[in-house]
This record gives sequence, structure tokens and C-alpha cells, in this order.
Amino acid sequence: KNLEYYHSFHENIRVKSGAWDENGVFVYSTLSHVKYCLPNGDSGIIYSLQSPIYISRVHKQFIYYINREHNVNKQRLNSTEYMFKLSLHQRKFNDVKMWITNGRLCGNAVIGYLKQKGFPELALHFVENQQTRFNLALEYGHIEEAMAAAQELDDPACWNRLGLEALRQGNQQ
Repeated sequence: KNLEYYHSFHENIRVKSGAWDENGVFVYSTLSHVKYCLPNGDSGIIYSLQSPIYISRVHKQFIYYINREHNVNKQRLNSTEYMFKLSLHQRKFNDVKMWITNGRLCGNAVIGYLKQKGFPELALHFVENQQTRFNLALEYGHIEEAMAAAQELDDPACWNRLGLEALRQGNQQ
């Protein structure tokens, strides 16, 4: 077979075992956690463990593993976070929207991740809090979005910040 190098990462605690799921995400266990690593190198914690497990398979949101008592177990895997990040990496924006709306992802973490990966415009579509929308729109120079949020907030400090940003951009309507 032709093996291809994707990414290497450093883990502080020894990796006990791991398996790839059907989407190409490496799910692995350490002494105290089940974690994931995406093809682009992003990684994170899925959940904490009481005792070590040895993963044998990850398939259709289930993890199959052997514990230290030599029992084979099957457990539902919450793949929402890594599927959201994988969809974003693959630029499948309809899937990104679906994971955000149906996956119950934490709002600020999602916004931060979208900003970090260079998708602030996408973050604006999912922010409902007007103050957050205003700050995000101003931060990325979206005057029209910031103006709509400022109209909802009707706060003198927001209008002042919006005016200063509009003057800075040369947009003086």
C-alpha cells in the first residue's frame, strides 16, 4: 500500500492505543483521556477516563475498546467537535452549519475557532448576541453588520466606536 505522511504531533502522556474512524480522524487514548487528531493537525479531548482503555475500532460514532479487566466494550462517541472542525477544514460549509445548529457546540469556543482558522465572516452568521455581533463585525471591518447590531443595541458607546471605525475605513455615510 502507499502510505502518506499527514502530520505528527507531540503528546505529553504516552499514547495507549488508537484507530482511524471512517472520516480519516485518528481517535486515540492516553492514560486519562480519549482524544482526536485531524488530518490537518488539529487535536482535542473527547472525554476523560477513569481507567485506561485500549481502542480497537472507531466506527459510526461508536468506540470499541478493551479495558484492563480484558472486557470488550462499545461506547457512543461524541464526535460533534471533531466533525465540525473536519467539515470546516474540508470547506463543507453546509455541514459546518449543521454541526453548529444541531451539535450543541459551545458558542464562544466555536467563534474563537472560526476566527483562529480565518473564517470570521462565518462566525458572524452564527452569533445571535448583538453585542458579540457588533464586536466581531468591527474587529473584521464589516461596517454594515456592525451598523445593524448598533441599531439593535442603540448604545452611545457602540455608535462612537462604529463612527471611528467608519472614519478609519473612509466609509462616511
